[in-house]
Formats: sequence, C-alpha cells, structure tokens
Amino acid sequence: MAVFDQIENINNRESFLVFLENLANDYKENNEEWVNDSISDYLESIAAWIKDWGDSHGNDEFEQIDFKELAKIFYVGKIYE
Repeated sequence: MAVFDQIENINNRESFLVFLENLANDYKENNEEWVNDSISDYLESIAAWIKDWGDSHGNDEFEQIDFKELAKIFYVGKIYE
C-alpha cells in the first residue's frame, strides 16, 4: 500500500507511528520521488500547504488539530535520539 493511502487508516497512536515509520522508509527507498529532500524544504512545504489549504478551504479543516502538541512533535525530532 502506498504511504499516501495509509493516511485514511490512521485512527490512533499506533497507526500514526506505523505511518511515520513507513514515511521514513519511503524516503530511504524512494528519495528520488521526493520533491523536498532537505529538512528545511520539507518543513517549509508543510507550512506552505497548511497556509494555502486554510486560505482556500477555510480554517475549519484544522479546528481539530492541537497545534501546540503538533509543534512539540516536530520540535522533539530535532533533539531526540
């Protein structure tokens, strides 16, 4: 199953962890398919997508996201071994 298709199956912590592991493996095995091959490009693209999606579809789409917790998740990727 393609990594993108797995998104629909994420409904808890474990399925999210499986998705992240598969996403990391996808980069290792198919990095030539990735448009953003540096961490800065990747993070900038995520930010741009969130802004563009919210601007064009309304921010209701993101009301259920706890952005503070999401920020912690991204930050610890910088320091956790």
